[in-house]
Amino acid sequence: MIGKAYKQPLARRRVGLKFLYLKQEEVVEAGVLDFEAALKDVEEVLRMLARGEVEMPPKVGLEFLFPDGSQKGHILAMPAYLKRLGVAGVKWAAGFFKNPELHSLPHGIDVIILSDPECGRPLAVMDGTLITAVRTGSAAAVGAKYLSAGEARVASVIGVGVVGRAAAHALEKALPRLEEIRLFDLKAEKARLVAQEIAKARAVYSLEEAARGSDVVITATSSHNHFVKLDMLKRDCVCVEVGKNEFEEAVILNASRIVVDYWEQVKSREWVTLTKLVKRGLISESRIEEIAGIVASGGRVSCGGIRFFSPIGMACEDIIVAYRLYREALRRGFGTWLELWEEPLWS
Repeated sequence: MIGKAYKQPLARRRVGLKFLYLKQEEVVEAGVLDFEAALKDVEEVLRMLARGEVEMPPKVGLEFLFPDGSQKGHILAMPAYLKRLGVAGVKWAAGFFKNPELHSLPHGIDVIILSDPECGRPLAVMDGTLITAVRTGSAAAVGAKYLSAGEARVASVIGVGVVGRAAAHALEKALPRLEEIRLFDLKAEKARLVAQEIAKARAVYSLEEAARGSDVVITATSSHNHFVKLDMLKRDCVCVEVGKNEFEEAVILNASRIVVDYWEQVKSREWVTLTKLVKRGLISESRIEEIAGIVASGGRVSCGGIRFFSPIGMACEDIIVAYRLYREALRRGFGTWLELWEEPLWS
């Protein structure tokens, strides 16, 4: 009865609305593991960001607690509009660190929606879990490339879970002069397995063996223990803190350059070591640079000393990678078309 009462007259009927759905296997088929393409995506969106071609509101989050008050996890909404490419999108990003042991699920489960900014129609919905890993690893590698002037010979990745694994693959593509990538993880077998995927990589069996003598040190763990100490590091190296609390304060305080991806977002995270140092007045905000400006200038930082990079992750990186995968799926004709409606009611 309701459908009949509000059915549109024939002349005013609108077409049905469909969008493309890509499951994780199809995201892989579309090329999410193409690290050369991902590095190009990240560099291009950083240039777009520097030119004002990206609209990106801050992340909005929901926090979930266990009955004892400890953190269960969070879900973040991460929107971005890439004006020049003509696409908008949002990532709905869930992070629940006890998922593997409690639910046999990955700790990160992400979904990405792409929309047409001309009319708001959804273009695609896809798994975003691997997109997150690949763009995060690629962003770390882009930072290492520019902050080392592309001259790094030895790099280390500490923590080779999903993101660290991606970072190791991205480093191999971003820094062609690398001679060695050292991989360290508390689960030694994990490091050995990832090392088999990358020609220049080898597993090492202590934190100090990984860090000492490395031109680039990337940390990708969930630790809050500040386990990388200043005396482990070369005095001329790049430190990339993906996990946000792995380098001791002295590393940041002694850095010659301090770089972030998006300072407004980083400083809103009160638990991040860099943010704490700024709020305590130990580091001036005027010292903090954004990687987009460095990439857009086309120059690479050539000064010595410790260059510290804190990439918290940006929605624009997710959206540019997802948009490439969507276009590839359209070109090759795979994915599943889902219908939002045959005819919109009450409109």
